[in-house]
Amino acid sequence: MRNSIIFAAAAAALAIPAAASATPVNSTEFEEVIDHKDLDLTTRDGVTRLDDRVRTKINQMCRNGGRDSASIRLERECRSSALAAAQTEVRVAVAQANAERARFAANTSNPASEAATPGA
Repeated sequence: MRNSIIFAAAAAALAIPAAASATPVNSTEFEEVIDHKDLDLTTRDGVTRLDDRVRTKINQMCRNGGRDSASIRLERECRSSALAAAQTEVRVAVAQANAERARFAANTSNPASEAATPGA
């Protein structure tokens, strides 16, 4: 089971702030890893803590410091795309944690069946 989620965000930057169009001149993609091995993702609290970590990291990644409308729009788009990518990864991590817990429960709840099945 993976103990981290990886997501990417495209942070676009305007090469010339006074450009005629608001189209980014270059775009950089960042990839971040967020560790969650210390969290129990089978609980609401664990998932909430992971969501908080993801949002904090996204805000750090996408912050561009600009105050003009183009910079604000680009920062908003970066956060939106990064959050969409991260939410998919979070759902996968939560599903894996729940599946692992179910497997563990199934293997420990009926020890008599293991004794009756040689090689199990």
